[in-house]
Amino acid sequence: MTRWFIPVTLVATLAFGADAMAHGGTYRGPGDTVPPAGGGAATPTAPTAPTAPATPSTPAAATPATPTSPTTPTVVTAPTVQPTQQAVTGPSTGPDLTTWEFWWEFNKEPYLNLKAKVQDKGTSTGEADGLIGLGGLSTKSNTLAPSAGQISNLILPALQDSLQNDENRDILSSDLVALAKIGRDPNLPTLFQPFLKHTQQEIAETGALAFGILQDAQAIPVLKELLNDSPAGRRMVGSQTDIPFRTRTFAAYGLGLIGHAVNDQALKQDIADTLWTTLTTDTSSFKDLRVASVVSLGLLRLENPADLVAKLSEYLNNEDNGFLEKSHCPNAIAKLLRDGNSDAASVQTAVDLFMGLLSKKSTKNEVRQSCVQALGMVADGNAPYASKVVKTLIDISAKGRDRQEKNFTAVSLAYVGATVANNHPIRSQITEFLIKNVQKGSTAYRPWSALALGVMSFKVNQAGGQVASLVPRTVLEKFKKTKAPSEKACYAISLGLMKNEQAKSEIREALETASDPDLRGYLCVSLGLLSAREHKDYISSVVKESKRMPNLLQQASIGLGLMSDRAVVDALVDLMKGDSDGPPALAVLSATATALGFIGDQRSVRPLVDMLQNDEVTPLGRAFAAVALGIVADKELLPWNSKIAEDLNYRAAVDTLTDPNGSTGILDIL
Repeated sequence: MTRWFIPVTLVATLAFGADAMAHGGTYRGPGDTVPPAGGGAATPTAPTAPTAPATPSTPAAATPATPTSPTTPTVVTAPTVQPTQQAVTGPSTGPDLTTWEFWWEFNKEPYLNLKAKVQDKGTSTGEADGLIGLGGLSTKSNTLAPSAGQISNLILPALQDSLQNDENRDILSSDLVALAKIGRDPNLPTLFQPFLKHTQQEIAETGALAFGILQDAQAIPVLKELLNDSPAGRRMVGSQTDIPFRTRTFAAYGLGLIGHAVNDQALKQDIADTLWTTLTTDTSSFKDLRVASVVSLGLLRLENPADLVAKLSEYLNNEDNGFLEKSHCPNAIAKLLRDGNSDAASVQTAVDLFMGLLSKKSTKNEVRQSCVQALGMVADGNAPYASKVVKTLIDISAKGRDRQEKNFTAVSLAYVGATVANNHPIRSQITEFLIKNVQKGSTAYRPWSALALGVMSFKVNQAGGQVASLVPRTVLEKFKKTKAPSEKACYAISLGLMKNEQAKSEIREALETASDPDLRGYLCVSLGLLSAREHKDYISSVVKESKRMPNLLQQASIGLGLMSDRAVVDALVDLMKGDSDGPPALAVLSATATALGFIGDQRSVRPLVDMLQNDEVTPLGRAFAAVALGIVADKELLPWNSKIAEDLNYRAAVDTLTDPNGSTGILDIL
């Protein structure tokens, strides 16, 4: 499954002044997010050319240097043999994982909501249906999304034909994921089943995950057999001994994805029981299976989550359970309470649990980080406990022993502040605290405070409220004065989230004068969030001139997509085709294809199908065409794995969740 790290390059300062080198990716996560001695069993990978430079060796607490444009990402093949069972040990080095960019990239999708903005704007003239040359289709549409005719008569047949006739690993795995995203064909489960037996582990595990991405309840029995390593499941994968742990783990995530989508509460409960049994009975050294069970339980949106919340709370409190698995319990509990019918007493109990764990010195850092996040997710600013929660978060921001724990307090405070009315004392207290830290806070906490003000403003505006006028003024003033690229980029994103019209000209001027490509990319996204269509021509020129800067290319394309500028589709298609110099570099191809997919304009369909079917195009080029088609025609407006990434403690990762060094996690899959 085409697992790349493309859009955002985050590079830490190297020790002894060595030159920084970037790694690229479908940006779901930073550097090595698996904590020391924390991840699942080591999974050997066999890289094939082209190869990216190694992750820079740098102290984790270092301040990031100016990011640089990404290099060609590593293409990694998962092994066909059972992974070894030794636990990962020893310290890991890499980028500073505590910076604001990591939170934003994991959580940005609902704030951008890019495809909805592109597809709901304007009126199409039916040109896309004309492109596919099929009669009997509608000639007009009020959406820029692919038409039903395009999906049924062009996209699905092209992907299915490729899946049945191609042999290249990257193309096959991309086809599987793309078809699962699109759905619409009741025969897809039958089409997916044979790939569970594929000799290449990557394709086999992708086949398992595809059942979950498809969100078809009929696939639940298949995924349960795989997860349980049953005789029937072993026959499905063609094994007489056992099912690979990675396949079982992907099946667990697949069950969570189906449970999230179905409405039948009995089916949800059946999935919950299956995942809970796995969590509490699995004793292997491969922690990924238990982590996947906890994360997936949090996705289920149970109508009455009280029983499951109580069991997860007990699991979290049990000192005999592994800290990595426990680290995902607070977030899962918070999601269940947030998404279900939860009474005030249940929320109070959860708040007390999280506060109690934060008060203990023995609580592991990753668990503390998650408790901070969970407090923001569930705490109601109108509740009696609200003042105590706010005080606790503010105290941790100043006195917490772990930098990530301290930084997460800013976003959690923003969440709480958005739950109350405009003039509520809790809102005022949080606003005053965050503004003070934007103005005079530490170098590390300043951008987080600004990001939090943007997040709070976004949520308040969505609810029909309004933040104090001092909020946008403060952030805009810091934006104008700050020269550090990462910090300035954060202020720009915050201003975009606030819909601060007064910031447009300042951001446009900064875009023209800035030299750092990552800063310029975030400035483009900010202008997109501000719907600054008066500047779309300039951003279009940035897209066309970013052929050798994939990071900037994709971010600028997203900015144009947010402005509902359809011209960007033509520019991106031209870039994918290459020119007289030859086909585009892999990183450019990745960025262009995924940008086309995320924008979701119907006019990209015909060129992408032509590319998928063209044997003269490189296999990777054809794989990325499949990736883009899957995103363009996705049945969901947000990426399928965004529901997992949102409000996740990415600092407690395992390889099958996110593994930027090997691109083998579900959050690394386009």
